[in-house]
Amino acid sequence: EVILVGGFIELIELCELCNIKIQGIIDNKLKEDYCEYPIIGTDTDAPKLLEKFRTTPLILSPDLPTTRKKIADYYEGLGYSFVSVISPKAEVSKSVIIGKGVIIQTGVNVSANARLGNFVRLNTKSNIMHDCKIDNYTTVAPSAVVLGRVNIGKYCYVGANSTILPHINIGDGSIIGAGAVVVKDVEKNKTVKGMPAK
Repeated sequence: EVILVGGFIELIELCELCNIKIQGIIDNKLKEDYCEYPIIGTDTDAPKLLEKFRTTPLILSPDLPTTRKKIADYYEGLGYSFVSVISPKAEVSKSVIIGKGVIIQTGVNVSANARLGNFVRLNTKSNIMHDCKIDNYTTVAPSAVVLGRVNIGKYCYVGANSTILPHINIGDGSIIGAGAVVVKDVEKNKTVKGMPAK
């Protein structure tokens, strides 16, 4: 059983696919049931909700890395725990190391010896090849390809259909534009786009 922080239909369907029961949804905007699941409160209600749901782990919906970190820090500070959710339709090597709060969607491939930090999100059909390291809170968008031995820092966003060539280092907080082809290292807090990415 889990609680979703943020009503997001993709994660609801992922939980259903994994046969994970959703106890309820915490959301600041939704007032009525969402996809037939109860809205149990807002972020402000979280301290009192802990009394009832102390043993129920959370799944965080926000896609943006910085938003996910802010929410994770808040709920962790209150004493909540988190769970990772991996689609049964994803291919994940048995040698992959996975942190807490990780979301791996349908069609994702994660190859041998990859390491995924806490609260990493791998969206539909993204492809993470061998010996890659993806640090905390980074999001990899649909159909992005991260080739062998790439290191991606914290709070990064790797855009849809982008490709990062082998042995590249991506600094913390950087954004890879949709469709970009990254052929050299990217410093932290940079946005790159194009073919090759600049």
